[in-house]
Amino acid sequence: MKSSVTQEDSDKKISSLKHLFQKDLKAADLKWSLFIAACHSYRFDSCLKPFPPMYIVNECKDIEALRKAIEIVPPLTIIYQELHEPNAYSNYGTTIDLLYWVLIRLRDPYIKSVNKDCFESVLQKVPSEMKATPPNLIFQIASAKQSTSEEKWKNAAQGHSTFYAYHGSRLENFHSIIHYGLQQNMCKTALFGKGIYLSSELGVSLPYSPVGYGWGGSVLGSELSCVALCELINHPDVKQGNSGDTSRNRVVDSAGGKVPNKYYLVINSELVRIRYLLVYSQDFRAPRSTDRRGLMAWFGRHKLLTFVLGYIVLLTSVGLTHNKHVEKYYRLFVQKAGFD
Repeated sequence: MKSSVTQEDSDKKISSLKHLFQKDLKAADLKWSLFIAACHSYRFDSCLKPFPPMYIVNECKDIEALRKAIEIVPPLTIIYQELHEPNAYSNYGTTIDLLYWVLIRLRDPYIKSVNKDCFESVLQKVPSEMKATPPNLIFQIASAKQSTSEEKWKNAAQGHSTFYAYHGSRLENFHSIIHYGLQQNMCKTALFGKGIYLSSELGVSLPYSPVGYGWGGSVLGSELSCVALCELINHPDVKQGNSGDTSRNRVVDSAGGKVPNKYYLVINSELVRIRYLLVYSQDFRAPRSTDRRGLMAWFGRHKLLTFVLGYIVLLTSVGLTHNKHVEKYYRLFVQKAGFD
């Protein structure tokens, strides 16, 4: 959709996106991929929250126009290169507006890549007994300065200890989960009562996070699954399966009795905050150069094969140079092409 912006506004958007891509391309890629997954869900009305306001017409969400807009967005490495061109906004205005809204305007919370050297320390926040497949990537979910939701959580945590647990969910749910928390993931018809279910075991939460299709242009891979690593306040409204206290291991309306071992059931969504996202990718590839020279870039990534092909071409060309018929057609081609 077209939007009227001043030169100053467009320059600001371009500058902000360039800085973000240069600082943490993987984190930007993940956030965009989660947004795309929500866009393509048939449950977009609940998954795609917040919804980009520029695609709301007469209080109706124009999901078809939004889906057409995201279809033409090239990989972020390409966008990053194009942002350095003087006519970037005239060529990619719609894309820049949407990327800016998703990646810059929605900044609380924001996503940060975690260095691979720190993966183990993150996973050790939850003492686990079962072996589970480790994630390909881990991202921190960090709150912006003066975040009202974070301050509210800290106030609720006063006088209580906190601990960590895992929560699994479908890929398309994480766009809303990141921005609105887990209240929309409250299970209302579960055997052990209404609330948010978490586990002390990554292996228990993983089956609740099936592989979903994110974004075809992603450097992380198009097929992803996510598990949230959350921090919980040790409050009476957080039921624990391993507790011997009846008031702490079951809810009043539970049809199944006590919460199972290795599970937590949170009745009040304000008692839990997402701290990390564990990302599993089917075909993760590290970001490469933004060079788009196609064939030359391919040669650069396949040096051995390029050398072999070059050697074969060399041997063939030596043999052909001694062939009179080839020499005749070569001269004819040069004349026709105007190279002589």
